[in-house]
Amino acid sequence: MENKAKNIHWFPGHMKKATNLIKEKLKLVDFVIVLLDSRVPLSSYNPYLMDVIKDKKKVFLLTKEDYSDMNESLKWKVKLSKDNDLALICNLKNQKVINDILSLINVYIDEKKDKYLKKGIKNVSVRAMVVGIPNVGKSTFINLMAKKSVAIAQNRPGVTQSIRWIKVNKNFELMDTPGILLPQFKNKESAINLALIGTIKEDILPLDEVFEHLIKFITKYYLKDFNERYKTDFNENSEIDSILDEIGRKRGLLNKDNSVDKEKTIKVILNEFRNGTIGKFTIERVEEC
Repeated sequence: MENKAKNIHWFPGHMKKATNLIKEKLKLVDFVIVLLDSRVPLSSYNPYLMDVIKDKKKVFLLTKEDYSDMNESLKWKVKLSKDNDLALICNLKNQKVINDILSLINVYIDEKKDKYLKKGIKNVSVRAMVVGIPNVGKSTFINLMAKKSVAIAQNRPGVTQSIRWIKVNKNFELMDTPGILLPQFKNKESAINLALIGTIKEDILPLDEVFEHLIKFITKYYLKDFNERYKTDFNENSEIDSILDEIGRKRGLLNKDNSVDKEKTIKVILNEFRNGTIGKFTIERVEEC
């Protein structure tokens, strides 16, 4: 199992092409807007891509606020707000968040306007590149900023596969880019974390291994939420088979011989975790990274 996770290659042809285009087009933008999933800020922080855009100013948007632990997200916001970079925790499904986003990116927009105003130039165009891994909310963000549906927003990776410009107003444009993952996952835990939130298909990794990782995390940090959701009384020493058996029977997820269908039970729990039904979680913590 160890080798299977370590040797995952997830770099379709369109991702390689997009990475090369990003390198080429970077000179056309003033700053970069980086979307990170607030549940897994580190795993959704693509160092390969960050190395490409390292010299540009960055605005980090910690998305999926409605799914993550706010206390942990605030720690990540502080960590990312350094070296003149900016960060914001947000729920892109909330229309009101656009004011917070504009207030943040206006810091960079105003800097450029002031610079050119000193030269006597009043009408200045500002461009920003939008980057992030698949399924992090880029299309939702683009539509929010454009105030209309110009990008396909779906809860599955790999929808956007080309670079394009979106006009926000007469002086501000966004460059939309495809979601890009690392060429290879060398860190098994990062791969599992991305599978837990649905960024990569769960069948890429052994389902039981992903679930074991989830249960260890939940029993360590959010056991109370888990027990409240399933009306159980598990503790940190509860065995995975016991957890599956009890929840599976409570949900009626049984085989013909009255045994619990473990695969169905695992998928139910994983889906409820991803959808925030169990509670708000942040898998990766600043102090552990």
